[in-house]
Amino acid sequence: MLSLYQTKWEAYVGLQQNEIFQLITEIMREQDINFKVTKAPPNLIYDNKNEQIIIKTNRLTLVLIYVSADPLTRFFSFLLNSKQNLGGITFLSIQYDSKQKVKTLLKMLTERMKVAPWKIRSHPRFQFAILLELINRRKWKRIQNH
Repeated sequence: MLSLYQTKWEAYVGLQQNEIFQLITEIMREQDINFKVTKAPPNLIYDNKNEQIIIKTNRLTLVLIYVSADPLTRFFSFLLNSKQNLGGITFLSIQYDSKQKVKTLLKMLTERMKVAPWKIRSHPRFQFAILLELINRRKWKRIQNH
């Protein structure tokens, strides 16, 4: 059970939601970590179709939010028939009571990814977001090094 003194860590991951889900659940199975998967309605700020995936353990709650584009961009891409250019990345939100568990999980996740998790500029929505990618990289480095 999670304690009252939870902490939250959030960052973007440069892969689609289903890819991150597969990697995280694979790691948890290999580590014999019991988890439960539920879903929540889409976060309309990030995407209007894909449900949020919630992975709960007794020490962590991970929420994987699909990010395609903001509502205005989605509207114009619909009008211009360019929705196919809005592939997604994932916004990862983790509530935890043990920072060490998060560090271990994220380290294992990073090792299994073909590209660095903080690289988000290949996504059309973030192609000019140099500062956001730097902030995102700092978040990933900070949690893994402290």
